[in-house]
Amino acid sequence: MNQGMPVFVKIEDYKDVLDILGMLKAKIEEAKKTLANVGELKDKEDSELAEWKAEIGDVEKKVDYIDHALFKPEAV
Repeated sequence: MNQGMPVFVKIEDYKDVLDILGMLKAKIEEAKKTLANVGELKDKEDSELAEWKAEIGDVEKKVDYIDHALFKPEAV
């Protein structure tokens, strides 16, 4: 295509292109919001999993202490 040459487009086609571009932009914004929501959910999930892991670690320490105390009472 020759650069600098005017391009003629039917008004109807131009309006259709503008409408399609508007829809695409709206869909992109919707996808960005959905992705942000998924990211927030993942962060919450990661936080919950970290809490559960810490709680399991605490329980494990207590069980180990009890186990040690029951079988080696002189060490307590």
